[in-house]
Amino acid sequence: MRWPKFLRVYDESGRAVRVRYRYIVLIAAAFVFIGIAAIYLPVAMTSTPDFCSNCHVMQEPKDMWEKSTHGNVNCIMCHVDPGFVKQLEHKVLSYKEIYTQIFKGAEMSPDVKRPSNASCLQCHSLDREVSTGGDIKIPHRQHVEMQGLKCADCHFNVVHTRKGTPGGPPPMDVCYMCHDGVKAPNACGTCHVTPPDKTQAHPTDAVQNHGKLARERIEDCQRCHSEQSGFCKNCHSKPPLSHQDTTWRYTHRKQVEASGKDTCFGCHQEDFCEKCHKVQHPPNWVQTHPEFAQGGGEPCRVCHSPAFCERCHLAEGVTTN
Repeated sequence: MRWPKFLRVYDESGRAVRVRYRYIVLIAAAFVFIGIAAIYLPVAMTSTPDFCSNCHVMQEPKDMWEKSTHGNVNCIMCHVDPGFVKQLEHKVLSYKEIYTQIFKGAEMSPDVKRPSNASCLQCHSLDREVSTGGDIKIPHRQHVEMQGLKCADCHFNVVHTRKGTPGGPPPMDVCYMCHDGVKAPNACGTCHVTPPDKTQAHPTDAVQNHGKLARERIEDCQRCHSEQSGFCKNCHSKPPLSHQDTTWRYTHRKQVEASGKDTCFGCHQEDFCEKCHKVQHPPNWVQTHPEFAQGGGEPCRVCHSPAFCERCHLAEGVTTN
């Protein structure tokens, strides 16, 4: 077989030189190898968590990832769809992020790609019918294929939890997206293998002292109580009966002394008390306050009851009009 003219090799005299096929194959293989290396190596080297954390906005997500149950899973396993072509496409699109990091001061994008189902299914199966603990009935395939859900719709707190600790199972708020008693049933037995005994689930002082616990880790409460269901609002939308007494601000001290401040912290932040209890009056306030109080005294009554003034005035022999 004769080579086409553009592929022929000639010596100095102009005669065509016969080139063996194996040389052509070796040269072609070398070009292919160099081409693959030129593409694959940069992709592989820029696909590690350490490389991702070179961008300062990625340090916190990396720290959270390291402490999570997925701390041994590479970033691209979740955030890039499977396949080398998808990885290459992602790298091309990432050049804008590198440019922004160097020249404009990068910020975390609000539309960071959530893991797709294809990414999750590289390790996990849709055939699971119950939770890992065996206490929740959850037919995963039905939820994903029939309801069109993504794994990340429910398991959003697996890795990058704000406190850097494993997020555990999805909270009840996630279930209430559908299981609201209308779109899907919400009876306890629908999902719970053994419905929880509500009389034993909390300590006896849970109502009085739940506020501080809820502020420190609301996720624990939301595993059973859904905010979307209005559970919290049933109480928190109106003050308790004790607060509806017009003298409550003046008499609440008795309950605080009997039960402790934690009973207050179910609704109030810890600095709420300081608004009254740490008010600093001027040094000569006893002598100068009458002029201020004669304007009506309403600011005084934010903290002091009318009886407070009367007791002091009576003891000092002061008469008021």
